[in-house]
Amino acid sequence: MGLFLYTCSRTFLRCAFFLGGGLKVSGRERVPAEGPLIVACNHASHLDPMILGAAFDRPLHFMARRTLFDTPGFGWLIRQHQAFPLEREGDSREALRVFGARLDGGNAVVMFPEGTRTPDGALQEMKPGLGMLAVRNAAPVLPVYIWGSYLAWPRGRGFPRPHALRVSIAEPIVPSGDGSLRKAEQRRVTAETEEALAAMERAAWSGETEIPGAIRERLRLPG
Repeated sequence: MGLFLYTCSRTFLRCAFFLGGGLKVSGRERVPAEGPLIVACNHASHLDPMILGAAFDRPLHFMARRTLFDTPGFGWLIRQHQAFPLEREGDSREALRVFGARLDGGNAVVMFPEGTRTPDGALQEMKPGLGMLAVRNAAPVLPVYIWGSYLAWPRGRGFPRPHALRVSIAEPIVPSGDGSLRKAEQRRVTAETEEALAAMERAAWSGETEIPGAIRERLRLPG
């Protein structure tokens, strides 16, 4: 039932995004077809999980606040769409355990390493934990950048507006299996993910005319 609903929703979202301005995905061939995978994506809008679900052919799993599952009907619905709850918010060990359990099942799990939506459209500093999850669970990290969701539905805006969307997918970053280098591997995976996201951010905004000030300033793009 869950996979059927997920597939139907993905089809609906692809149609909706097409009508709303288009959804272009580059690098889809880089997505591993199976096995544990951490999809590390920038987070600019409430639309991001829906955009990822529409962009990927492979089902994605999402970690969500426990309170969302307490709403009658809605909790059931998001479970059918591969969402899973974090029982104790703010407990980093619990988050690692729950996230790791999904990876152990060979699933592709979405992580927003910034921790929350950006307030100004620009990439924020990554929170700790990504490298540890990847190395502990022998899970490749797939850096993904979404362009357009911030312009469509930024923080403070009541409802989204139609806007073109683009999803860029980089090469997977595969952690080494050498246990003696665990700490160094965690730092490498994190650093390479940051570099990949930053490179995709610059490529996505270069040449655009509608650029938020924070992004223009950080990337030093011409005014």
